[in-house]
Amino acid sequence: AFQQVGRAIHRTDKNWKNEDVWKTPLSLFQYFKQPPCQETADMAKAGDIYHYTFDILQNKLKKRFSRSKRRVNATDILSTATVAELAKFSGCRINSMPPNCPNTCLARLYRSHNGECNHATNPYWGAANNPFVRWLPAKYENEFSTPHSWESDRLYNGHRLPLVREVSNNAINTSNSQVTGDSSYSHMLVVWGQYIDHDIDFTPQSLSTSTFQGLTNCANTCENKSPCYPIQVPANDQRIKTVKCLPFFRSAAVCGTGDTSALFHKLRPREQINAVTSFVDASTVYGSSDALSNVLRNLSTDEGLMRVNALYSDGSRAYLPFDPSKGCVQDPRDLSGNKINCFHAGDGRVSEHLTLSAIHTLWVREHNRIARALKVINPHWNGEILYQETRKIIGAYHQVVNWKEYVPKIIGPTGMATMGNYTGYKTNENPSISNVFAAAAYRFGHATISPMFRRLDESYNNHPTYPTILLHQAFFSPWRMVREGGIDPIMRGLIGKAAKLIVPSEIMHEELREKLFLLQNQVALDLASLNLQRGRDHGLPLYNDWREECGMSRADNFSQVAMEITDALLRSKLELLYKHPGNIDVWLAGLAEELLPGSRGGKLFTCLLSRQFKFLRNGDRFYYENTGVFTPQQVTALNRLSFARVICDTTGLTEVRRDVFSLSTYPDGFVSCNSIPSLDLMAWREDTTVGSCGNVPTIPNGSWKRCGSSNGVSYTCSPGYVVQGTPDVTCRAGGFSQLPSCLDVNECLNKNGGCQDVCTNNQGSFSCSCEIGKHLANDGRTCVTIQQT
Repeated sequence: AFQQVGRAIHRTDKNWKNEDVWKTPLSLFQYFKQPPCQETADMAKAGDIYHYTFDILQNKLKKRFSRSKRRVNATDILSTATVAELAKFSGCRINSMPPNCPNTCLARLYRSHNGECNHATNPYWGAANNPFVRWLPAKYENEFSTPHSWESDRLYNGHRLPLVREVSNNAINTSNSQVTGDSSYSHMLVVWGQYIDHDIDFTPQSLSTSTFQGLTNCANTCENKSPCYPIQVPANDQRIKTVKCLPFFRSAAVCGTGDTSALFHKLRPREQINAVTSFVDASTVYGSSDALSNVLRNLSTDEGLMRVNALYSDGSRAYLPFDPSKGCVQDPRDLSGNKINCFHAGDGRVSEHLTLSAIHTLWVREHNRIARALKVINPHWNGEILYQETRKIIGAYHQVVNWKEYVPKIIGPTGMATMGNYTGYKTNENPSISNVFAAAAYRFGHATISPMFRRLDESYNNHPTYPTILLHQAFFSPWRMVREGGIDPIMRGLIGKAAKLIVPSEIMHEELREKLFLLQNQVALDLASLNLQRGRDHGLPLYNDWREECGMSRADNFSQVAMEITDALLRSKLELLYKHPGNIDVWLAGLAEELLPGSRGGKLFTCLLSRQFKFLRNGDRFYYENTGVFTPQQVTALNRLSFARVICDTTGLTEVRRDVFSLSTYPDGFVSCNSIPSLDLMAWREDTTVGSCGNVPTIPNGSWKRCGSSNGVSYTCSPGYVVQGTPDVTCRAGGFSQLPSCLDVNECLNKNGGCQDVCTNNQGSFSCSCEIGKHLANDGRTCVTIQQT
């Protein structure tokens, strides 16, 4: 298993370097589902080795007991000692020590980038690179790892499960022209939901795009062979005629991580990785690792700013920087040769769609606006404190918008009653994202996406220069933002046009079902089939189990679900496909239910969504309303905020709705930006004197912030330096306690500073250079051979 998985991953890595990733929808989709950092990749590889070992054993047992009527699983015959040895050899993080959670005053003020140490005794709760939690046990066919329908003859309630593409064709499809607009909510509601989804969960796929055994490219096989789990195409499919299946890759598996690692002396079913923090913490802006956050920061100044684009600007406003490693789709009409790369942000999916890129751009602009203002208010703060304070404000801003403006609209009065009012931090509520939320419930938003990408002018009419286009034409196309009017027309389109309403006969339109990542002369993907297949891949229990979990009775026939799935035609389609209501895939079941009053979900999804948002809020020690996270004056200032204010401060829009998620026709309900309350940053002004000690002393290459008691301050050092001594200082009767100092860090001692050739340490920084015959690449790290002419 170790050798075969290693070869398959090596082959895939080699292909990524040689292939043009933008040529096929498949490679495009797979490329952006890669693990976002090396830690995630290492975990994914270990998980593949661990689980593939059991696949090999299972195949051997199947041959040995081929005449037996009883299914014999590898999991039945292995001792706990053997399981532990397999996990160790695979590279699983067995019995890893808890993270070293610093106990300085500033460490208690700011959350870590990877989410660790939020909870005092469960430091991995909500942290990146940990498994999704299960609210119900996984249901795999072999009780360990194989998905539903891995074996085509397996029966569920006496019936085979239908092909997911067959379900998509017969129960989910609608045309672009047969879409009902949401009369209450704008398309901003949809895009915010996708943006927050990327803030709280990311499930990477297997590192390999080939089978572990035989190295067959998953695009060239219709057999279920790890990590390939292809979507079978029905013989009567109206669109897909040239292939028998659509490739699908299993999600990367976890083995031995965080607080689950101690349990790996016994066998646990396959679990999937959440590669980002579960918290609503603006990881979309700052990343879920220290390494990524440092890349995204502008460390050339001491102002705490984020990097912005050095090549293009949106008038006087900044664009996100480009990611030099991701080329993105290019303008087919452009002959200049000037390439517009994908954008670089805290989440790698930033360029998936232009509407998503626009929201990312707002927050980087807002960060830099606030950081500059805080520098004026508190000139004694250095870049590190400015960055952390601004990041903390932006994170709180995300929470205000999410729980005050967005969540009430999607879960409605019933869900809000379930979630309850905020009464403080709850140490017994795990904020980690649940598997069913990530792989099913929160994907309800896919059924609310409009088939059109709209750009509007200053009067919220169709833009005369940049017209409305089909949704699929805006995938992975940053060039349209840079060369076609910037983000203002996009933001007006989100505010001024309706979301799609979830209607039983119009679940998903052809832009997502038939044209997902459509490229010239290629077979496009089907988002509905992908969602159904992903739920099966993750071993999500089917409809009856979740009905029971959410207080409904189990159903033995389709008449018993008529109170929830009220559309008779859809019920008959589901009965024809699934034969038994208990067999319905949970994602489709949730979408099929009648919407509860004032919500955008039925009973099932309202139950699951309200539970997850409750845990995310109550289980986050840094939730902005938790006592001590902000001062009472700062909480008051934050509670006056709205998403409309962010848009006013970071774009050229001068008129918006106070609630940009609600829909009306311009000019009804629109107001001037001047009438929308701004954030009062004076609530963050610090007194530079402390008690009887007077002015707080400065230290070279460092800065201080008020922290802890009224007589306490905490020091931090500028990038490139580390605190020497105790950072927390107190004013006593005889003056301040002993001050720390800032010591230069020799970055070259740690993996050569990331330099390919020569690393030179400088005071507070370092630089890379190249050997003779090479020059430094744009990333400032790698070296490129100089071509002789």
